[in-house]
Amino acid sequence: MPTATTTEPAAFELRILDPHTLRVFRESGVPRLTIEGDRSWIKVTVARAFPLSNPDEFIGVLDGAGKDIGLIEQLSQVEHHSREFIAQELERRYFVPVIERVLSVKEEYGTVIWRVETDKGEIEFTVRNLRDNIAELSATRLMITDVDGNRFEIPDLGRLDVKAQGVIMRNL
Repeated sequence: MPTATTTEPAAFELRILDPHTLRVFRESGVPRLTIEGDRSWIKVTVARAFPLSNPDEFIGVLDGAGKDIGLIEQLSQVEHHSREFIAQELERRYFVPVIERVLSVKEEYGTVIWRVETDKGEIEFTVRNLRDNIAELSATRLMITDVDGNRFEIPDLGRLDVKAQGVIMRNL
């Protein structure tokens, strides 16, 4: 009679980063993390573990492959220059203008060029392969990602003009 074998889930080790030994900075345009006496990582990204309830606590640091390096418990404990850099990266990561009105939308050779009015002002952006760069957050709420990785929220598809709705509906 065969016996069942169980496999243990891979252990996850949470690494709390010592805010006094880390430096986060940009070198030649590439975000980098150096931990004094340990090592350096290039192409790092930062993300909030609890973006709404604790925006300056529990900041995750990931390597270029998106794997966890560690967690910064309190952003306020990080040295000034690194703290400013992290704050700028977080602002950029979580900056999502809300599209209030579509001024024009033009489809051209597999791209869609949008000129919109957002809660942050008027902007023009380009989306390649709209089908792959639009996410349905709910039945009417969408997120569009442009060629530069910027994200734009459409809170209610039904409030857009008919032409813009048509372009989106053909690509969902």
